[in-house]
Amino acid sequence: MSKSVGNVFSPYDIVAEYGADALRYFLLREVSSFEDSPFTIERFKNAYNSGLANGLGNLVSRIMTMAENYGVSHIGSIITNNEDTDLNSFDIKKYMDKIWLKIEDIDKKIQKTEPYKLFKTDEEMARGIVSELCTDLSVVATLLIPALPETANKILTYLKQSKKPAEPLFLRKD
Repeated sequence: MSKSVGNVFSPYDIVAEYGADALRYFLLREVSSFEDSPFTIERFKNAYNSGLANGLGNLVSRIMTMAENYGVSHIGSIITNNEDTDLNSFDIKKYMDKIWLKIEDIDKKIQKTEPYKLFKTDEEMARGIVSELCTDLSVVATLLIPALPETANKILTYLKQSKKPAEPLFLRKD
């Protein structure tokens, strides 16, 4: 990066447009803690759209829409072991990758069980699945607290209220 070449980006501008957690996400998941990593606005947007807008944001919207539409309440909080070897050894990228694997697993669970279809034939079973999905989402939110605190707190608030987000957690940016 060089000011004379014109490829320097202000973190303040990125935070103003995307939010602090979006920048945290990129730095923690896409940038190595131990070696140089390239930065371009295109790379940032791709990571933002795939990981946050289409990934986590879409998952939160899907689960919370089902919870609200079908009257499923998330009761209680999830206690997870805060001792994580990757987090403690500052391998934050690996820690974040593990969280995103959980997000992918939850998404696969939705695709496999199709609770939105099951509500037509077995409402009780569908409610149970959506309740499990809310619990899974609570685990993800709790794991995100050290990395994406604003996002984690928003998700936990949605779960407490059993309400879908009024607006997307992360707006897709093109």
